[in-house]
Amino acid sequence: MTVVVVVAAAGAALALVAAFGVLASGWIVGRLAGARPPEGVESERLEVCVEALCLAAGLPVPRLAVIDDEAASALAYGRGPRTATVAVTTGLLRSLSPVELEGTLAHLLARVADGTARRDTRLASAALLGGPPGTAWVSRRLDGSRVVAADVAAARLTRFPPGISGALGHMGEAAAPLRRRSPAIRHLWMHEARGPGGERIGLEDRVTVLGEL
Repeated sequence: MTVVVVVAAAGAALALVAAFGVLASGWIVGRLAGARPPEGVESERLEVCVEALCLAAGLPVPRLAVIDDEAASALAYGRGPRTATVAVTTGLLRSLSPVELEGTLAHLLARVADGTARRDTRLASAALLGGPPGTAWVSRRLDGSRVVAADVAAARLTRFPPGISGALGHMGEAAAPLRRRSPAIRHLWMHEARGPGGERIGLEDRVTVLGEL
């Protein structure tokens, strides 16, 4: 009887941990990425662009964040459109032209709209809570085609494929690696597009797809 009680208690504890992981998944990703609220000019640039895109796409305006990192990348995370956050690194923000920033944010919003951001945020939580086995389990469930689909959706939303292409080009040219490289959130970064087993779709291939639109 004691063994049954212990097992039941352990199961309940695991269920609580899993539930917390799901509910706090967005917060967890933000902490792992080092996201913070935008300031001054950062906020102005992001707000103007995001609000216009959300109006065109019929989406609620997400939270905005900036990551202090010389690397050039961005990510979207959260449990749904109303709790989503889109974040860009300072390195990327400094290097982008207005149309390239628009393309980047359109890509992130596309991931929010089609549920990819929600799915990938939950996968990040599973990877973190599950340790190496959890990370391996997550890697088998990645779908790089969803990232490419977000590139295409961004080009269609902005009606200017060179915007997103240019942003991807900056990501490929940037020499600085990300300072925060948690395996649990690797699949969330915009420059990453990996399928099951870690098969990577290169940035050059993604730009080629956009060039055919």
